[in-house]
Amino acid sequence: MGKRLSLASAVLLLILVVEIQCANEDPDGLINIRRHVHVRNDISPTAKLNLHCKSKDDDLGQHVVTYQQEFTWSFRGNIFARTLFWCNMDWTNGAGHLFQQSFTTYESKVTPCGKDCVWSARTDGVYFLDNFVGRFVLVYSWK
Repeated sequence: MGKRLSLASAVLLLILVVEIQCANEDPDGLINIRRHVHVRNDISPTAKLNLHCKSKDDDLGQHVVTYQQEFTWSFRGNIFARTLFWCNMDWTNGAGHLFQQSFTTYESKVTPCGKDCVWSARTDGVYFLDNFVGRFVLVYSWK
């Protein structure tokens, strides 16, 4: 009987620790919501954005995004708040110059985007829609 009580106490303690940890890392309760990531091509009407996004578990494939279009995917974060997605992208301007960038599109506990993470590729770099300031901000310049 004592071992059963100890095991039950240990399980309850583990559940409590996980709940506290989740509340501390995600005070809005957004850990298990479905999130949507959008990567837009806002470069120019002639630029085609080559995009390849993935996580540790999922390869989302290679995509060509035309001007003012976007590639979108959705996912649910894991309870340990360790979800990470990143993308490699490139485009070539009219003079034949290649622009490239690799960037993190979503990382638990780091990316402040709520349900929708919106990225915009532009001529000077990659912008993120920052909901706190209400506008796009330049995060990554082209290499």
